[in-house]
Parts: sequence; structure tokens; C-alpha cells
Amino acid sequence: MSIPLHRLYHFIEDIAKEIYGSDVIIYRFYPHGSKKLEDLTPLRYYGWQQEAILTTIICNDQEPLDFNFYKNYPMKECNTFFNILQPFINQQQKNFRTPEIYNESILIHSEQRSKNLKTYQQNQYITVYYWNHALLALDWFRYAEYAAIKKISTKKFLIYNRAWTGTREYRLKFADLLIDYNIVNECQTSIAFCDENIYYKNHKFNNIKWQPLHQLENYFDINNTSSTSSADFTIEDYSNTDIEIVLETLFDDDRLHLTEKSLRPIACGQPFILAATHGSLEYLRNYGFKTFNNIIDESYDLIEDPTERLQAIVLSMQQIANWSTDERQYKMSQLQQVAEFNRKHFFSKKFFNQVISELKENLTIAVDKFKNTKSSNRWINCWNEILSNQSVQEFVDSNYDTNYITKLQLANVYQEAINYADLKKTTSL
Repeated sequence: MSIPLHRLYHFIEDIAKEIYGSDVIIYRFYPHGSKKLEDLTPLRYYGWQQEAILTTIICNDQEPLDFNFYKNYPMKECNTFFNILQPFINQQQKNFRTPEIYNESILIHSEQRSKNLKTYQQNQYITVYYWNHALLALDWFRYAEYAAIKKISTKKFLIYNRAWTGTREYRLKFADLLIDYNIVNECQTSIAFCDENIYYKNHKFNNIKWQPLHQLENYFDINNTSSTSSADFTIEDYSNTDIEIVLETLFDDDRLHLTEKSLRPIACGQPFILAATHGSLEYLRNYGFKTFNNIIDESYDLIEDPTERLQAIVLSMQQIANWSTDERQYKMSQLQQVAEFNRKHFFSKKFFNQVISELKENLTIAVDKFKNTKSSNRWINCWNEILSNQSVQEFVDSNYDTNYITKLQLANVYQEAINYADLKKTTSL
């Protein structure tokens, strides 16, 4: 499936330019989904001089924030000059190492209740929250609004269980619990026994509690779907099942960070149970969605301990599996009414406008703060020190390749930095 995410970032760029009143530079990870620092590149090509003086907006809005991952990220060795600049990069202390001259950058993200977020705020970033995956899901699942999904359920639960490395280790234990509670046969599901070329029995768990005790191959079929599967939907899967169990990216965590996985059953009009961090159902309700607490035991969402929460989710599934035929028919009718409300709300202008308004309001606050605190002192101090390096001086004096730093470019950028600095002494070029 083709996912033209560049349109989203051009959209954000237009909003930011309107709020800021002039050009900005958007950095996003490309290819999309990458976490590599070298793949954090400008949406448009500007050249070094413009990239240094334009206001920078970094979009780390698809994946959860991870300050420590980038803190000691190895510098990509492009040429001798960039190796010389390594001390400058370190002194700047910018986690994402973009070349702008200002003390602070604007960081757009999609998570709440986050220690990582506080760390970024304490390290030269003005943060902007919006629900990125809501806009992605509206694009990716747009045809679900018109899909005719007729229920011919043969299974009670639909479960997509593919990747399990990193923050997703809990998914293996979830499969283990399905065996313990004797509800595997009630589920339409499968498992990837290898993830990132690692067999699950050979995996070194970050949390040993998530290590499964059963031989999963004896109970589940193999999952061979691609990493883009969560950006699509299959009508037959929703026709054949009653309730989807959503296995989110974050579970053993405190952060609120819901992806398109949580919105796919909503777009398809399917009741769901949400395996995510505690409080995630309330997060959905804050965006106008209804949950199923009058019919399904949703007390799991209030449990902070992840092990207890996972057990509560599977226990709720077991209770549903034990519904009598008449009970199932009556309660599924009630669940479908709520699911249909959610589907209509998801595709409504009200929901779209709420997400966009939140982005605009938070970005406006960040831009105002950036303008009020706009300074280049740190950049000038660093350059004063690094320009004393003879190798740097020789490079700047001799270089005419405008892809890197020329003497004229540096002089122009330096003058721009002085306009926002409160320094009595500067280095003449």
C-alpha cells in the first residue's frame, strides 16, 4: 500500500507558515517509519545557509519519543569537515542535531503523560502535541466509510499479532494467556514466530515477565503480514468476527500514544478491547468516542500495573466467550450500536476539526513562545570556539561547494545570529 505521508507534512508546513508569518523548515523521518538520525531530513531542499537561519520544526510524531536513543547516536561521517564539527554538535546539545542557529527548536509529537517529553522540554525544545495517527487513519481507512461489512461471525475475537520486539514484547505473553484461559479457538489470529530475524525463544526480553511459557507454534498459525498491514483493513476479517482486540505499540509504559491500530476497528464499525497503556480508553473518550463499559468489563483500562492489566483484558475476553447464545445476540446488538456511533464520529467533520484545531492551537502557543525567547547566544559561543580551530578556518576559507559551509555563507548566517544574540564580543570573519 502506498502511504503518501509527505502530504501530511506539507499540510503541517502550510499551517506553520501561516501561524509564524514566514517560511519555516520542516524536518521529518524519510523513509517514513525510520528512526535513523541520518533519515531526519528537510521536507524541502534549502541548502546549508537557509537551513541554519529558518525556524526549525522537527516532526517526531509517528513513533514514540526516545531522547536517550538519540543522545549518543553516532555521528554520520560525511567528510573531514563534519568530523571537525563534532565538538560543536556536542556543545549545541540538540538531540536531533539540526543546523539552525537558534537556542531552541519546535518539536511536534503525539504522546501525553511522558517523561521523554519533559526531557525534551528541558533540553532546548518547545513541544507541540497533536494526534498524528488520527490524521493518518482518516487517510488510510477512508474507504471503510463506504464498506458494507455484513456480519457472518465464525470467531468471537479478531487479533492482529505481528511484531513483538521493542515495546511490543507483551504480545507474546498475551498469546500465552490465550492458551492459559482456553480461548485460542475463539480467536481469529496468528503470530510471527520470528521478528527482526529473531526467533521468539532466542529473544532476550527487556521485561522477563513477557516471556511465554508455552510453545506457541503448537497453538497458532504463522503470521507473515508486512509492516504496512496496520495501514490497511480487510473486510472479511471484520465480517467474520465480533470484537477486535487491539494490541497497541505501547503497553508496558506510562505514556499515552495511540496509533492507527486503535482507530481501524472504529473506522470499520467494530467493537473492540484496547490493549494499551492505562487510561487509553479515556483518551479516546476525550476525542468524542464512546467505549463499551456498560456491556464489556473495561476496568482493565484503570489498572496501572501492566501484568495485571493484561490478565484483566484476557479475563474480560473469557467472560465474553462464555456468553450464552441469547446473551451474545443481545449484547452484540448493543455493542454494534456503540460501534456505529464511533464509525460516524470518526468520519465526521467534528472529529477532523478537533484534531486540526488542537494542532493549530498548540503550534500557535509554541510559535509565540519561540518568538519571545528567540536567541542565538549558544550558537555564537560555539562558533567562536570552533573558528579558533585552524582546520575549520582553512576549510571555510578554501571551500566553494555551497552544499557545505563557505566563507560567504558563514558570514551571512553569523550576521543573522548576531541579530538575535545578546553578546558584546563576536568573532569577525
